[in-house]
Amino acid sequence: MNKTDSVKFAKCMASLAEVFDGGKAISALKVDIYYNALTTYHIEDIEMAVKKMIIGRVYPSFPKPAEIIQEIQGTTEDQATTAWIETIMAIRRIGAYESVQFEDPIIHSVLQFLGGWPDAGNWLDAELKWKQKEFERLYSIMAKSDRHPRYLPGIHEGQNGIEQTKIVKIGHEPELKMIAGGRP
Repeated sequence: MNKTDSVKFAKCMASLAEVFDGGKAISALKVDIYYNALTTYHIEDIEMAVKKMIIGRVYPSFPKPAEIIQEIQGTTEDQATTAWIETIMAIRRIGAYESVQFEDPIIHSVLQFLGGWPDAGNWLDAELKWKQKEFERLYSIMAKSDRHPRYLPGIHEGQNGIEQTKIVKIGHEPELKMIAGGRP
């Protein structure tokens, strides 16, 4: 979100105040606090989250910034399942030979703990159900850290011992849309 989105953002805040605060005027300080808390998100995502909250939220109090963020991102469990799907799609489409960089760096930590990207390429279909459970459990734990590997080396890099210059980016905006969703 940027300063040009301030009118749209103010409208979102006014809508929330109308529904959850009985139409009571919202202070400039409150708008500023929420703006700063949500500034890393696209205004379209914030507008969609506000719309969903107006339709589906049952609590009468004004929602906290964390609730709006959760509406945008989903719960940690939602994120873990999305990350699992993205990982499986990448394994199937790219394979373990290429080095990869997911937009969500938590995936790097989880896969590194599970043996690395090449090991993930060897997972058997019969064991995927159990791998998913372990992946999602680890994702919830690893999400609490802000230190994750920059990328995951593939088999080629492991065999050559030389860092690859070509790393397949998965889910990065707008660089690659072939695997993970996202806005162009």
